[in-house]
Amino acid sequence: MKLKTKIVSIISFIVTLLINIHVHADECPSSDLPQNALTNYLEAMQERRFTDAFKFVSNSMTDGRSNKDWAELQEMFYTGGGVIIFGIDIRQAIAIVSDIDCTSTAIVPNILKSRDNFNNQGITEFELYTVVRKDDRWLVDSQETLFDQPDVDKWFPGETIPEFLDKK
Repeated sequence: MKLKTKIVSIISFIVTLLINIHVHADECPSSDLPQNALTNYLEAMQERRFTDAFKFVSNSMTDGRSNKDWAELQEMFYTGGGVIIFGIDIRQAIAIVSDIDCTSTAIVPNILKSRDNFNNQGITEFELYTVVRKDDRWLVDSQETLFDQPDVDKWFPGETIPEFLDKK
């Protein structure tokens, strides 16, 4: 019975180690190009320069729309929703296991602070952007928002999801 327990413990340890290796990959080497692509994209979105923001996103982020169509859709969303971005905190790019040198793909964490018509007290979003290199340019390819504290702990050590104010 003890041997079976040891085997289960070893397997559990190995699985946990493999998961943590995937999640806790190293920062990308000194190049800051993946972060620059995200910075340019988010600053353009913050300033509502949607045709400029389009230059920093991949086809998957625009659903294949043209610059004009995508920019008009963003304008409609931002204006109709009263979206205001007032904080961008881009972190160091992280290598993924299949590209440890960050030559073609990286994950760039960001803490975004914004508000809109539906959440006028503001919100803090913990985001992970996948940034890819295409035709010698870095482009934002996808975005994921983290909603659970354990996920935030993995990517943003020391940060906590703020509590919503209870307004009655």
